[in-house]
Parts: sequence; structure tokens; C-alpha cells
Amino acid sequence: MLRVGAVTIRVLGPAAERSGDSENDLSLVMVAETTVGRILLPGDAEAPALDSLMRSGVDVRADVLKVPHHGSRTTSEAFLAAVRPRVAVISAGRDNMFGHPHPEIVEVLNDVGSRILRTDLHGDVAVVRAGSGALAVVSGSRGTIGP
Repeated sequence: MLRVGAVTIRVLGPAAERSGDSENDLSLVMVAETTVGRILLPGDAEAPALDSLMRSGVDVRADVLKVPHHGSRTTSEAFLAAVRPRVAVISAGRDNMFGHPHPEIVEVLNDVGSRILRTDLHGDVAVVRAGSGALAVVSGSRGTIGP
């Protein structure tokens, strides 16, 4: 565990039980407790690693999720339902050759009630606390884009 001011960061994975053959499944998975809330940072981990993490009993719920692997279809619906983020940030390049994010992943995030932010559409984004205490999202190119 690492504490810096009001932020606490803990490493959650990779889980001791390893699944899958992908190097992505060795991604460092971290959770940060911040003034914005709980932020889950799963790197490029794919379904086998994320499912293994959930089986380990680790609490994966988060207010904000940096969606794994650029929103590729290698993330399980069960993982996204377990996290149930209020805000989901998908880091993907505009017109990327992989077609990230995958439409099914965006649909699942919509179904669990997440506010979805995509760097290919919104540019750089930041999740902050508004004066009212609610979560707000700010984009470098679009200013405040909603609570």
C-alpha cells in the first residue's frame, strides 16, 4: 500500500492464480482511494485475469473504472457488472486499427448505468468533485461535460 496525501493506492493483481496465456493478463491491477472515490486501474488485463481476480475475493467495486484493454471485447460482462462503475473511462485512439472500444463493451457499461467517457471522442478527461460533492467530468477539448 502506498499513501500520498489523501490518496491510497493498493495493488490487487495479478492474482496468485494465473489464467490465460496473454501477456496482458500479467498487467498490474491497482485501486486508488481518492477524494473522487474509488478508482480501479486494471491495465490491459483480459477476462481470464479479471475473472481470476474476482474469484480471489478481491473487492473490485469502484466509482471510476479505467476500462481494461482500451474497451476491447476481452473484458467479461461479469467483471463490468461486478465493478458497476459510475464513470467508465475508455482510453482509445481515434480511428484506431483495432476498432476499440468494442460496441458490446460500451453496451454493457451502458446497461450497468455507467457514464462512459472515451478519449477518442472526448480527448483528455478528468473526473473531479464538483462544488456540490457530485462527480463531474472535465475534458481538455470540451470543458465540463457533465456530472
